[in-house]
This record gives sequence, structure tokens and C-alpha cells, in this order.
Amino acid sequence: MNSRSLSPTSTFDVYNSVTHACIATLTNATGNDIEAAISAATVRYYTPSTGHARQQMLIALHDQLTEHRHELATIISEESGKTLGDAMAEIDYANQYLSWFAQLAESMDAPIEVAEKVEVWREPAGVVGAITPWNFPCAMIVRKLAAAIAAGCPFVVKPSELTPLSALKIAEYTQNAGWDKGWLAVLVSNQNAAVGQILTTDPRIAKFTFTGSTRVGKLLSAQCASSLKRVSLELGGNAPMLVFGDADIELAVAQCVANKQRGTGQTCVAVNRIYVAASVAEAFTQALVARVSGLTTGDPLHPDTQVGHMITFDAANTTHNRVQQAIAQGAQVLCGGVYQAGSAYYPHTVLTRVQHDDDVVCEEIFGPLYPIITIDDTGLSNDAVMEQMLKYANDTQAGLASYVFSADNEVLAQCQRQLQYGMVGCNTAVLGNAAAPFGGIKQSGFGREGGSLGLDDFTYLKYIKPNA
Repeated sequence: MNSRSLSPTSTFDVYNSVTHACIATLTNATGNDIEAAISAATVRYYTPSTGHARQQMLIALHDQLTEHRHELATIISEESGKTLGDAMAEIDYANQYLSWFAQLAESMDAPIEVAEKVEVWREPAGVVGAITPWNFPCAMIVRKLAAAIAAGCPFVVKPSELTPLSALKIAEYTQNAGWDKGWLAVLVSNQNAAVGQILTTDPRIAKFTFTGSTRVGKLLSAQCASSLKRVSLELGGNAPMLVFGDADIELAVAQCVANKQRGTGQTCVAVNRIYVAASVAEAFTQALVARVSGLTTGDPLHPDTQVGHMITFDAANTTHNRVQQAIAQGAQVLCGGVYQAGSAYYPHTVLTRVQHDDDVVCEEIFGPLYPIITIDDTGLSNDAVMEQMLKYANDTQAGLASYVFSADNEVLAQCQRQLQYGMVGCNTAVLGNAAAPFGGIKQSGFGREGGSLGLDDFTYLKYIKPNA
């Protein structure tokens, strides 16, 4: 293991994203810490375990998250700026994956296919290295961890340096749940490149998984090639929302806002650009402005607060700069768009008069903005309108999530097939479901997390020819 690029013992601070007060000072993982984590994981991998035993581990962790839900949600809210309700919803989402993969764990104890003179078994891929983001500091760890443990793969994770406290708390809960040494190691550090280099090149790590930006994902994937690791990447998105003239406008607006409220729009599946048929554009826009303007703001830890803060002051400032750029390109702000310098808060902001080639449409926003692009449907058939919407929707290198709203089942069926995305929501903009294979195509990455195929990225297949 090459740890020469790691600084000697050093610390970094963790800040409350709302007040910017320091809430913890942590010690960076050293080369010795990382070596110990990978070594313990390797020993654990070669120590036999049963799917049933790992099922019980996942159930025990589920119980811990349930018991300490408010404690963990408070930590998530303080370090990420999420509302308390949003943080609790994230924990519930994470628990879905613990329950789901607990059901699948026992499948590892038997062949998945038996035919004449053929048995096919799933085998654990090996030690898993992971790097997870700050926008879902609990769910992104647990979603990957649950699949890895169900498969029999010990897990070494570096969480974001912006939200490491929730990760450390999860590690504490695994200890409370009776997990043996080596199953989970959490490496906290703000030396991202150095730790990433080790996790992607150490030959003892057989599988690497990353959720984050496309730019960083490409670099990490290239580093994994040196040891031919299995890799799964869940990267950036640029999700379109298509609203046809026959859509249920109130439903479309409600779903759009529910989508953008999660993490204050700082999610890879957030609606990024809204294509609305001109015949319903005014009704949609008015309803959207009314709903957004009615959102409750305030202290993220207050249970009634609906609008959280962004992860940092810089993130809020970047969002404001995107709004200013959109205005310069001809957009009009109907609500929001006001920013107080030095704050991590940014209001939900509705933009109209936006064009398909504007920067706010072409780039992932990662913030609470609603750019509306009107599609002329005067005298046109649904097929003609759909052709234009699909052309715009697919005009991107991203391919994670997309959403379509229409009362016409044929339109929905055509969009399902022709939208070039790993996930399509029909008359819904909320995709989270442990039973679904979450993931994208194109430059949004590859691999799937969740669903009946959720063990695939953490296992390999072994063909056995039984004794004649």
C-alpha cells in the first residue's frame, strides 16, 4: 500500500452547515489506520460466514437505526443542513435497504441455478472499498454496506469530510449490534485524493464503489484499472421532467416540489429542467410558485421546517451565481432568487423564459432551482410534442433519472422506452425504493444498487460440475 502521499497525523474540523460553528475536530486516518482496516477486512473475508448469520447482522443494525433514529437524524441535520424531517426520512430509506438485503442474504447459502450436471453459486467478490458523498451521509453508506454484507464482503468506506459524524455513528451502531471486527471500517479524512488512491489501487480490495461527481468518478475508475477491480459508479445527473398538456398539473407540481425538497435539491436525481407544454405552462407555473412560496423556512432542527440549508456557504453562493447567469441569458425569476452573502440558505427559486441551451439547463444545478422551458404544442398532436420533448430530454451526456407526466398511457409507454436514462418515473418524481435497481447509464455511471439484482455487483458466479 502506498501511503506516502498521506500527511502525518493531522486533524480537520467539521462544521454546522447553518451556523458554520465547529462541531467536531477529527483526526485524519493515517497510513497505518488504512492498513489496519484493509488487513482486518481481508481476514474477515477469508473467515467463513453464513448468509443467515449476515442476515441477522443486518436486522440488528436496522434495529439500532430505528432505536437511535432521532439521535442520528440530529447529527445528519447539523452537519448537512437538512431539515430534521428530511434526515429522518433518509434514515427510514436506509433501513429499507437493510431489510431488503437481509431477505437476500440467505440466498448466498444455496446455488442460484441447478440443471443437469450444472450448479451455479454466487460467491462474495471480496473486500469492498467505498467513497460516499455528503448529500445522503447515512443512506449512501448503508445502501452499499447492506448489499456488501449480504453478499459476504467486508466494507471499508471513506465518507465525505463534510459529513463524517453520521458515518462514525453508524460504525458505533454496528458495534452495538454485535458485528465482529473487520466487517466495517470507517476512514475519516479530508485528504481525499490520497485515501482514494489507496482504496482504488490496493490489490486486496476486489470491488470499489463510488457515488459522486462524474469528473471524480472517471479518475477513480481509471485508478481501479491497475488491479482490475470490479467498479460501480453512481455519478451526476441532469434529470428532465416532461409535463404534457393532459397532465394532472397539481400532481406534477406536488411531485416536482417533493423531489426538490429532498436535500434542498442537492441530489443526483433532482429535477434539473422542466419541459412544459405551452397549453398548461401558465397553470403549471402559477401552481408551482404558490406551492414553493408556501414552504416553511426556519431552523432545520425544528420539526415543522420544510426548507433546509445547503451544505456550505459556497454551495449557496454558486446557486445564486447560476440564477444570475440565467437572468443574464434571458430568464425571469418568479419567486426566490434572493441571497444573503455568507449564508448557506438559498430559497426555492422558479425561473421562466428559460431556453433549452441555457447554462442552467445544460449543467447539473444541485440546488433548489426550477427552470421551466415551454414547449409549443399549439395545434400539435401528442406524438409531435413528445418527439420534441424527448429530443430535448435526451440531449445530455447524463443518464440517471427522468420523469414524465401525462394522462395518456401511450405517451407514458413511448417515453418509458425512449428516454435514455437508467430510471424513469411515470406520474411520479420520487424514485427511492429498495426493491428497485438504482443507477444510471451514459456518463451517470454503471452498476445498480438495490432490487433483486442488488447482489450482482458484490458477487461473482461460480460454476460447479457435481461429481458424476
